[in-house]
Amino acid sequence: MPLEKSTTLSPYSDEEVIPQIAITEELRRDFSIWSLGSLCLCLMATWEALCSVVAAALTNSGAPCLFYNYIITFLGTIAIACSLAEIASIWPTAGGQYHWVHALAPQSQKKVASWFTGLISIGGQIVLTASAAFAGGLQLQALITLNNPDTYIPTRWQGMLFYWLVLLYSCAVNIWGSKILPHTNLASGVLHVLGFIGILITMGVMAPKHNPHFVFLEFSNTSGWSSSAISWLVGLLSTIYPFLGYDAACHLAEEMPLPSRNVPLAMVGSVLVNGIMGLAFAFMLLFSLGDLNDLLTSPTGFPFMQLFLNITKNKAGATVMILTVSLVAVAANAAGLTSTSRTFWAFARDDATPFAKFFARVDHKLKVPVPAIVAVTVVQMLLGLLYLGNSTAFNAVLSMAILGMYASYILPILYMVIYGRRKLQRGDFGPFFMGKLGMVVNLVAVGWLVIAMIFSTFPSFEPVTPQNMNYAVVVMGGWLTIGTVYFVIWGRKKYVRPVIEL
Repeated sequence: MPLEKSTTLSPYSDEEVIPQIAITEELRRDFSIWSLGSLCLCLMATWEALCSVVAAALTNSGAPCLFYNYIITFLGTIAIACSLAEIASIWPTAGGQYHWVHALAPQSQKKVASWFTGLISIGGQIVLTASAAFAGGLQLQALITLNNPDTYIPTRWQGMLFYWLVLLYSCAVNIWGSKILPHTNLASGVLHVLGFIGILITMGVMAPKHNPHFVFLEFSNTSGWSSSAISWLVGLLSTIYPFLGYDAACHLAEEMPLPSRNVPLAMVGSVLVNGIMGLAFAFMLLFSLGDLNDLLTSPTGFPFMQLFLNITKNKAGATVMILTVSLVAVAANAAGLTSTSRTFWAFARDDATPFAKFFARVDHKLKVPVPAIVAVTVVQMLLGLLYLGNSTAFNAVLSMAILGMYASYILPILYMVIYGRRKLQRGDFGPFFMGKLGMVVNLVAVGWLVIAMIFSTFPSFEPVTPQNMNYAVVVMGGWLTIGTVYFVIWGRKKYVRPVIEL
């Protein structure tokens, strides 16, 4: 069977693309290129995410680890985003990665490869979105510690309640506030940019500065790893995590006009804009760090909070700066729930999930997949129980997000390299086409993805204990095991293929 394609006509208008892939328009088309771009910007929240995970880099080889790893990760992410954007320009549907794998794989592999890609993609998105809620919720709790250091003693169960509060807010706004979601994403995008400018200026003016030797050359390894090279690579976590989530654009493809053009623009554009902003922030952050030990032993648990307090020497000023980061994390969770629920809904629409007819429902009045939104929220709330038993659960969730998302990115790119580029003709591609450079970009992306996935499974510290163990492989293995059992017994009989053509 030849590769399935969305259209060979030009220009790639809605009228040409959507009808030919046989999708009935059930969702409201409210997203513009600007609101979708803002959603991707806030879901990635690169400079804000750097604040949350900077401790990993400072522990593994110090300030240079963060700076150089950031540049490497930025370049690797551009290669991934361009590779996925080229495929999304051909097949712009909410299914995203699993849809693309089905279209690119040979006939004998289509069903199994696409189903497991969908399973991995949904799992990765659930954990990535949960990590934003973890960051937002725990930072809100830490604000109480910051302002009441002598009277408030934080507990894990309280932190879990803050996490659940963020999840419930996101669920409510995705269901009953669906009409205003594009506008709230735009507002969050404005906060994302204005907060960046304000905090960058504050650090630049008020913070004492390290010398260039500290930022670029002063390596330090306090992670316990005997090998500095391994410690350095484990520190990749701090720069990979801020670059996750740009694939959200493809999962909203059926809720915007001209998806073949706008989805790639939103994906690649959000990576470039966030990457440049994050580089500027990382540069200023590293020069303004002050005493590393003071930051790493902060009672808040977040070094950036202690840094803001040290810089401003004022709890109210530090609180305002911290709230900017925390509120964008909350917005990222809401945006991530939008994207993840659409992927799960598309998977159910293709009869690939348990109770598929129920989860594929779209509320006729609200025009959103309510059962899918609620299901994703419930799974994320259960994931929060990890925090009760594991003091490093937040880092474990970050690692799981990287492993799951990167696994869902590498599969369609591999199929594009092995099968797609040999069979697709120029007329089969969409407006975003890399030409002869495409193969090189794809191979760079695959190489980077493999390295990052390997080291995302390593524990952050040595010696390894049950409390600081990286459980990413265990959780991912459990997710795949459950999925395999379902697929073998029921799924392979029900799931046929994504809805692609009439």
